[in-house]
Amino acid sequence: MLNLLTFLAIVAAPAVQTAPAERAPTVLVAHADLDLSRPAGRARLDRRIARALDKVCPDREPGEIARTLAAARCRAEAKARVAPQRSRVVAQASAPGQLSSAAR
Repeated sequence: MLNLLTFLAIVAAPAVQTAPAERAPTVLVAHADLDLSRPAGRARLDRRIARALDKVCPDREPGEIARTLAAARCRAEAKARVAPQRSRVVAQASAPGQLSSAAR
């Protein structure tokens, strides 16, 4: 199966206001090696996404409640942003013939 989208991009929502020239961190999550039509492949993808979220939304100062809350908010927003991408690649893996014929 040819997988057209081989990476999910996870972009962090800035926890604090950043300068316009400063870009939010982005992590690419590879999934071409996973069989997303199976539960085990989807679970592995979800673990990769969780690790990527840890990278883009780190909780560097666990003792500081404001930073902990900001990191949690960042994770929730980034996870919501990547959810449509995750759904799309899982759907492509589950029904590749249907999606390719619908694209015609």
